[in-house]
Amino acid sequence: MTDQIIQVSELSVVFETLEGRYSALNNVDITINESEVVGLVGESGCGKSTLALAIMGLLPRPPAKVISGSIMFSGTNLLRYNEKQMEEVRGTGISMIFQEPLTSLNPLFTIGDQLSETIRIKMQRHNEHDARDERKVRAEVVDWLKRVDLADPESAMERYPHEWSGGMRQRVMIAMALAAKPALMLADEPTSALDVTTQAQILRLVKSLVQEVKASVLFISHDLAVVAQIADRVAVMYAGMVMEEAPVNEIFENPLHPYTQSLMSAFPKETGVRKTRLETIPGSVPNLARIPTGCPFHPRCKFVKQQCSTARPELRETSPGHKVACVIYNQ
Repeated sequence: MTDQIIQVSELSVVFETLEGRYSALNNVDITINESEVVGLVGESGCGKSTLALAIMGLLPRPPAKVISGSIMFSGTNLLRYNEKQMEEVRGTGISMIFQEPLTSLNPLFTIGDQLSETIRIKMQRHNEHDARDERKVRAEVVDWLKRVDLADPESAMERYPHEWSGGMRQRVMIAMALAAKPALMLADEPTSALDVTTQAQILRLVKSLVQEVKASVLFISHDLAVVAQIADRVAVMYAGMVMEEAPVNEIFENPLHPYTQSLMSAFPKETGVRKTRLETIPGSVPNLARIPTGCPFHPRCKFVKQQCSTARPELRETSPGHKVACVIYNQ
């Protein structure tokens, strides 16, 4: 039996603002198993990043408020942890790679200084006696810079974040996220700001390193092509809800939810026949302050039925490992 690293159950998060209450997550259920990469896809504003921040305990409070659910990690509900307890979890238990590394790295410290701090914290939490041995810390910094394929790591560690390209900074963030050997790594759109060539290099790097350190990953992206390259299983989100979940090959070969099918139709395919125009999804993403009743996708769905506007579908298993939230399959 595969061990579960994290289990998110019925998680609902709202943002209470002067303009009203925005529903960011609505009864979200996601489980990530040991050494598994789960891809989380959906349009901008669907709640992907909110889920990652909730797991990390980094939701801005206020205005964010968790109104229900649990996040079980190592047998404990993280939602019950205070800030001091969450600081113990971050890094060595759960780490995160953000979309733009320049905003995550401290511009006043060298790359070597920042990676050294991560390694010292890891050593201290694992009661390693090398935490005060600067030579051993430096040797591990150099080793990690080599692992992420940075040339001349001895020289590289003396440089500052602004001296690096976006791809090089992202490699440093990957090293910092994995150097602590976390059980779970959250990657929030880590390749979206990179060119296609660098993106492919980063994906290969992440895949090889997470296998090496045996970390589980929640890989967030709006790009189906990226998710197809790295994920074992995929969850599709829309308006704060998980609409479908399945193994990566299954969801590409047999998408069940109309929203997933629409995403696939808008995805460029290598058929050998030039397509002048990609299909689009009619309508627009709903305002999170006024999410439609019933299935949130029903105003844009070409298979809409009468009950779709009133019945909120549950995420149910239709075949082993394949779940979908749609009245078509909930009957």
